Amino acid sequence: MEYEFRRDLYDQPEAVVEMEQALFGRWLSEELAEDRRQAERVLQQAEQLLVSRRGRFDWHGHELSVRLDSESARVWLQADADPDELEDGYGLADEACEAGLEDFIGLLRGWIDYLSN
Repeated sequence: MEYEFRRDLYDQPEAVVEMEQALFGRWLSEELAEDRRQAERVLQQAEQLLVSRRGRFDWHGHELSVRLDSESARVWLQADADPDELEDGYGLADEACEAGLEDFIGLLRGWIDYLSN
């Protein structure tokens, strides 16, 4: 997963993630924003799933939700319901996206480090 962290015109942290997984950037920028405590909570859950190789964790924000399992992370627009119910090929990049759990952990660690600077 390719990404970049920067400050927007209003000096707010912004995550820009490659097109296929752009919703992860929106989730970081808009839902977590500068809330390191919340980011660390999600990171802790992700790391536990990676180690235990079982279970699931759901996080729901204002507009976007994240689901973590032992292998992957998914983010989706809440208005579109559960990501498992989305039709294949129907606007998937705009309404939901998925990444490997290890890639997601790397992204989230990078975001937390960026907020710490």
